[in-house]
Amino acid sequence: MSPAGPKTQSPAREPPVRLLLGPEEGEKSAFIQKISETLAARLGEPPERSRFYAGDTDMSEIVLCLRNMSLFARHRLVIVAHAEEVKRAEEVATLVEYLASPAEDATLLLLSTGFSGEIDRRIAGDQKKKTPGAVPFEHQKVFWEMFDNQKQGWVTSFFRQRKISIDAEAVEYILDMVENNTRDMRVECDRLALFFGPDAAITLESVEQYIYHSKEENVFTLFDRICERELLSAEEVLDRILLSREADATQLAGGLLMQFRKLASYKRMLAANYESAEAFPKLRIFSKKNQKTYVEGSRRFSASDIETIVQLLVEFDERFRSVKADLHDLLLRLMVYYVVAKAGQGAWRLSP
Repeated sequence: MSPAGPKTQSPAREPPVRLLLGPEEGEKSAFIQKISETLAARLGEPPERSRFYAGDTDMSEIVLCLRNMSLFARHRLVIVAHAEEVKRAEEVATLVEYLASPAEDATLLLLSTGFSGEIDRRIAGDQKKKTPGAVPFEHQKVFWEMFDNQKQGWVTSFFRQRKISIDAEAVEYILDMVENNTRDMRVECDRLALFFGPDAAITLESVEQYIYHSKEENVFTLFDRICERELLSAEEVLDRILLSREADATQLAGGLLMQFRKLASYKRMLAANYESAEAFPKLRIFSKKNQKTYVEGSRRFSASDIETIVQLLVEFDERFRSVKADLHDLLLRLMVYYVVAKAGQGAWRLSP
């Protein structure tokens, strides 16, 4: 008999459910990919992926997918986004009942950009009271946003690895353009790296020129048009964004909300006798083009207008999370109309 060789340890078995929370979508996506790779290593083939959105799909349909044996793979990886929308009693009961006896050939990932306090306690439990829910605490993970200095280092390192130098002001401008997570940062940095190529030196001016010539519309170009209070131009930008499907309704509402809150801060600083040259660095608005947009927005919207718009965007964000996705495009058009034409007034309440 030949001597036994070293024993190889089989990959750890993935728990039947995980609750993945927090706003850092890049790290979250990487974690999900690692789970998929771990399952593939254990099973000898990749799992069959299914993705659902809570609020758009009944939990009974999701559970049916988890329970049914796949014809094409030995294991199913079922991803449910917007887990905070699982709140109706019958929906929660269906999920909790499934988690009490989950399928052995399926893995369920519940995703939310929020935190455990926003998830029904029967699912997530209560961390403060140490009261467990259907998903054990050890199978819950929060993906936090990076601090500002970490984001700057991430972008600089990204380009350095591709033999591209980049100015600090250009880094700040890129961070102004993208949502605050590494997934969107990587997408935008990949585009810039491909455009400029190795051994390039990226400056603020070159990034602005790239954005201008790329003709890609996003929440930032939409904000530009809104600050001009040109309804037709804003609607045209929104149409191009919707056609590209580059961003969903909550991302657009969240991006506009972030910028209007910054505009409110700029307006307050002007009222406190700050000069624009003093206010912009404090608010991290470095690009000349962005500065021009904030000046224009401050000129065309009063302080009370901006406050009303912020409240309106918060309300729209809540509506997007509570209605089916096929209504989102219509609500986005209403949102832009009431911001540009009505300065936030009259959408769901009487104007004063």
